[in-house]
Amino acid sequence: MTVSKNIVNRSSLASSTFTMSLKRAFILSALLLVSVLSTNAAHSAWFERLIPQGESYTVSEIDRDLAFVIDGFIYDARTSCFLAVSDRVIFFEGRHGIDYRATVYDLDSRERCQLLLRGRLYQE
Repeated sequence: MTVSKNIVNRSSLASSTFTMSLKRAFILSALLLVSVLSTNAAHSAWFERLIPQGESYTVSEIDRDLAFVIDGFIYDARTSCFLAVSDRVIFFEGRHGIDYRATVYDLDSRERCQLLLRGRLYQE
């Protein structure tokens, strides 16, 4: 009789050890999942802060990838820019209509473009 009690006690001890290890594995995997998800959220918030803030302007006319009209001012591209009509831009470096050199950030394609101010567009 004592032999069967020993076997029962050992098997219940083994099953309780197994359940404890399953609980630990579940808790560790849950913690790992939470840490990965919170890291992704933190990174996306960090990348959102890189997008410049400010007043947005709309590209109204383009001449190939060389010249752009943004809110009544003509800009030449210093580098190849892929802006399209109706793209929304924010002036990242420089002020709109004031600074000769400016860098705009295209909110639609999320790219930067370096521009030179040519002058005001006068329409008759």
